[in-house]
Amino acid sequence: MSEPSSTPTESASAVLSDGLGKTFPGGVRALDGVTFAVPRGELVALVGGNGSGKTTLLRVVFGILPRSAGNVRVLGLDPRREGATLRSRSGFAGQDAALDTETTGWETLRLFHALRALGSTDRERRLAGLVDDFGLASFADRRIATLSGGQKRRLHLALATMHDPELLLLDEPTTGLDPDARGALWRRIVGWRDQGRTILLATHDLHDVTERCDRVLLLEGGRLLADAPPSELIGRHGGARALIKLAEASVDASLERDLRALTGVRGVGVEGKTVTIWRDHHAGAGDSALELLNERGVRWVGYERKEPDLESVYFHLAGTRWRSQGGSGVGRHGGGRA
Repeated sequence: MSEPSSTPTESASAVLSDGLGKTFPGGVRALDGVTFAVPRGELVALVGGNGSGKTTLLRVVFGILPRSAGNVRVLGLDPRREGATLRSRSGFAGQDAALDTETTGWETLRLFHALRALGSTDRERRLAGLVDDFGLASFADRRIATLSGGQKRRLHLALATMHDPELLLLDEPTTGLDPDARGALWRRIVGWRDQGRTILLATHDLHDVTERCDRVLLLEGGRLLADAPPSELIGRHGGARALIKLAEASVDASLERDLRALTGVRGVGVEGKTVTIWRDHHAGAGDSALELLNERGVRWVGYERKEPDLESVYFHLAGTRWRSQGGSGVGRHGGGRA
């Protein structure tokens, strides 16, 4: 795990976690001694595979769930004891919006505006601005039951930000959005950061994390594996990989073992007709894996090289291939922690 450059303080941090733990009934440990700081005014990504603890962490930080161990301060407040004050200064958008499906978008916006006691003087102007900013105009008059998943997501984000919070906690905010809407939302998130807000978000959008986020918190199995800027993580832990498309599924245990034994190979993933070779460094001009396949008479029909990125960082530290949102993982894999 990468050490922070200096000891974080509560005054400099929007979120300060020390040994945070969460155990659910039945002994399921979702968070295990998680220590980190989110500096004020930064955009920080919470990255990890499904079930790594991202959602639990956000809910504990916002005070939805009580912690089982450790301490956490959010904007200098205890989320459980000072939850009302915290909610007035922060916004949370989870994966599932608990909205009344029989109300329209406009009715929901007006209801949340009243619940937040924002006053009626400029209500319609404020809400019209949200409708315009989040592209709600084409469906704001419809009942929520008729909206698509992406439309509900945009409405939920409008509700979470209508009170101009200084801290935003977003749980996979781009879920269900088409590429254009996803890109627009990421630009908006960066804009919030540039205005001085702090954003902690869980996401599977690794390319956007690399390009746009100040720091990455990498979780797996409820533990924090790394905490550093994306470029630092890639430079320290990233590895190149090759994706080989076979003519047919023909990799047996013996061939997979020999592929893993090749010089510089960290691990091998086999899924159907696709073989992923994870390497130590940048991919070279040739590939010894192809030579081995040719020697064994295994016919391949496609080959692609990828340079080190956050996916390779995850593989190196967690010992398993990244399982992207809505995608499939690998049937078998090799490799381990650094």
